Amino acid sequence: MKITDVLTFPVRVPLLHEFKAAYGIRNTADFVLVKIMCDNGMYGWGEASTIPIYDEGSQADVVFVIEHYLKPLLLGEDPTNISYLMDKLSRSVKGSRYAKCAVDFGLHDLTGKIYELPVYKLLGGQGKPLEVCWVLSAKSPEAVREEAEQYFKEGYTNFKLKVGTNPEKDVENLAALRNAVGCKAAIRLDGNEAWDPKQALDMIKRFEKYQPEHVEQPVPAWDLEGLKYVRTHTSIPVVADECILTVKDTMRAARMEAADRINIKISRDGGILEAKKIAAVAQAAGQCPFAGSNLELGLGTVASAHLFSALPEITMATELVGPLLLKEDIVKTPVCYENGHICLKDTPGFGVEIDMERVEKYLC
Repeated sequence: MKITDVLTFPVRVPLLHEFKAAYGIRNTADFVLVKIMCDNGMYGWGEASTIPIYDEGSQADVVFVIEHYLKPLLLGEDPTNISYLMDKLSRSVKGSRYAKCAVDFGLHDLTGKIYELPVYKLLGGQGKPLEVCWVLSAKSPEAVREEAEQYFKEGYTNFKLKVGTNPEKDVENLAALRNAVGCKAAIRLDGNEAWDPKQALDMIKRFEKYQPEHVEQPVPAWDLEGLKYVRTHTSIPVVADECILTVKDTMRAARMEAADRINIKISRDGGILEAKKIAAVAQAAGQCPFAGSNLELGLGTVASAHLFSALPEITMATELVGPLLLKEDIVKTPVCYENGHICLKDTPGFGVEIDMERVEKYLC
């Protein structure tokens, strides 16, 4: 079996509502779909879930790197040699984590189809339903309350609120969220690098009465010393997120004891193989790893779920809500969410069929 072609499809898919966080506002999912073709007629799909206002990488970058650098390295290779191929790409091209993730996903999907196994079984997992944490952007208190009440009734018991846009509004939104879901639901807060360490501690003190489960990336990604300072001066768990791009970043955070928890975002970290390494290091360091999200399309969401369902160290609710925030997804069958959980199919690969008419509709 040989790889015969690698195709890219940059798409701009509209969100249901604008999504606001400390790093900026999003109205669309500007991602790249990647199709890896094999000489036996099979193919695998991957997704590069880039957010330029959040992290390095863009659609244009992904398309250029794949077509001019990664594709020539993949042509003629056996797609089932995933570890070898991803190491080959890493040694030949620096960075480009989103492009590499798309290729990693595509190789796993294709290999699963070749061996007629779901990807979670290739990874040694059972494909169990994953609990999902509902993610709320920085809206008005009224909008936060209405949205939280809706999803609480649908079975969600974990909620994540974006903070860091305005101190007073942050507290008002958190109060509205806690009032909407009561004391039994867990609430996570995500600062997205909004404050310096002392500002972060001031805000955390204001948040304490609402009993947040943790506070995520309250300080800039470059300031691991500041993250550790916050962690050592509050009893509320602190999460490392934007500062975790590679397994080496994870090791540095572990050595410094800079965080209580590690947010793993497969899209940002370079794919399934790299995310597994990050999870292993975090678990060994006692820094509880959990499944984050770049608000991927249905393809990237399901791909991520296949890995997280196969990792026993992932015990917290995942944040894989991307498809539920879209006006229209690019998969033929909607991703299955039931009672606050995401469910996977027992079909080869990721079990996702791409709707090419919708892809054409949203090409950009």
